[in-house]
Amino acid sequence: MEFRHPIVAAPMAGGPSSTALARAVASTGALGFLGGGNKTAQQLTEDYRAVADAGSVGVNLFVPDVANTAVDPVRSQEQRSERLAAFREKLLPFADRLGVDIPTVEQAGADVSDDWNAKLAAADEWPIVSFTFGLPHPEIFAQLHDSGTQVGVTVTTVTEARNAVEHGADFLVVQGPEAGGHRSVHDPLAEPENVPLLDLLDAVAEVVDIPLVAAGGIVTPEHVQEVLAHGAAAAAVGTALLLSDEAGTNPIHRKMLQEDRSGATQTTRVYSGRVSRSLVNEFMTLEAPAIYPEVNTLTVPIKRAAIAAMDPRSTHLFAGTGYVQARTGPAAEIVEWLASNRP
Repeated sequence: MEFRHPIVAAPMAGGPSSTALARAVASTGALGFLGGGNKTAQQLTEDYRAVADAGSVGVNLFVPDVANTAVDPVRSQEQRSERLAAFREKLLPFADRLGVDIPTVEQAGADVSDDWNAKLAAADEWPIVSFTFGLPHPEIFAQLHDSGTQVGVTVTTVTEARNAVEHGADFLVVQGPEAGGHRSVHDPLAEPENVPLLDLLDAVAEVVDIPLVAAGGIVTPEHVQEVLAHGAAAAAVGTALLLSDEAGTNPIHRKMLQEDRSGATQTTRVYSGRVSRSLVNEFMTLEAPAIYPEVNTLTVPIKRAAIAAMDPRSTHLFAGTGYVQARTGPAAEIVEWLASNRP
């Protein structure tokens, strides 16, 4: 994989990574991305075809537990159900306040594949695919390589990086703890390490010899230059694009990113069962089990209702550590500024 531009749009599932954003970023010569998590293969195929003529655009896929080689296959379904039931009880006051119903535990666990097989079948149309939330079997990498697809893996530790290269990764997205949204820890039960991005880049570069894309808290040209100086081929930016004109960031998320000048963010599992970084709100006082995607399914009605009501207390407000420096305006201008090394 060759990166001809120092900027990559970090894939942000759930809305922000719109087709308009992917097109705008790709138009600059940077690498745009579509977030494939929680979309059907058909939706994702339509999205890609809508931007395929814009330039370089990749597709990011969430790796479900059933396809994740980092997951211990021996798990107690009964314990999972009990923990989800207890979590669901904690959600009821939030649901009542917003006037919504939430799924049963059985409904939440009815489909946990995220249309994985269909997405893999569709992937021969996508020249660049990256994986988040885990590490598929080497056979998946071989299948994608046979169709000419370049494959990346988001990693958060040196061990994950080494394993990804052994499985066949063409490039790595090295994600530090500063990142907004979800951390791509391969073992969903593991707590994320807190090695700062620059140190993690240095450590990963010592054990692998493929291109590295740095991710986590990169919102200014100075941040971009720092990661390039530490060996990254490009910088992945997500929070830096959340306020761009083309991003599909919902209105309450935009409002809070601009009004909350505290700079404070925290990590939580409450939004999906996976660890994510967000602006701090009331919902984050809840403890959630490390069970994805069932936790996400249980919380979706609450999050959607909160967005509709412009209520910041009960929905995710994903943000990296440097969100206060994020700019508004056309995404192409933001990308060009980030790549310019000028204040």
